[in-house]
Amino acid sequence: MRLFAVALNLPETYFERFIDTPISALRALNYPEQHVPPKAGQLRAGAHTDYGSLTILLPQAGSKGLEIITPDGSWTPVPPVDGAFVINIGDLMARWTNDRWISTLHRVVNPSPDEGGMARRQSLAFFHQPNWAAEISVLDACLLPGETAKYPPILSGPYLMSKFKATTA
Repeated sequence: MRLFAVALNLPETYFERFIDTPISALRALNYPEQHVPPKAGQLRAGAHTDYGSLTILLPQAGSKGLEIITPDGSWTPVPPVDGAFVINIGDLMARWTNDRWISTLHRVVNPSPDEGGMARRQSLAFFHQPNWAAEISVLDACLLPGETAKYPPILSGPYLMSKFKATTA
């Protein structure tokens, strides 16, 4: 978050008051071994963005299937780099920056069986979520003169809960 602050021309410690008691989560993601080839176009995880400020993902070495959408609207693979993390911008950071930075739309596809598509795939994901009561409102630094905010202020925790409820309704 300090790097994000510096990149946005804010004081390096700007976000500290929003993340001193975060409601972040670490999840182990498991895609089981498949014994029957998936149907054409079948996904392991559908297209989505993450809800918080950022996600830090450690994919399994050699795993395939993670894709992001590029600005031109095409899906492109994100090959794992041994020992490297994948960082995704989340919805709250998009709101903070008035879409100057946008959430990373991503999915997990089934590679072909000869590319390991039948094998188990695992990754660790750290979903960084600001404090429950942190108010997320568009940063003045992300507004051009005369530009208005695209998003009203929200609270981090209730926003997260609304996203969870929307996926189970």
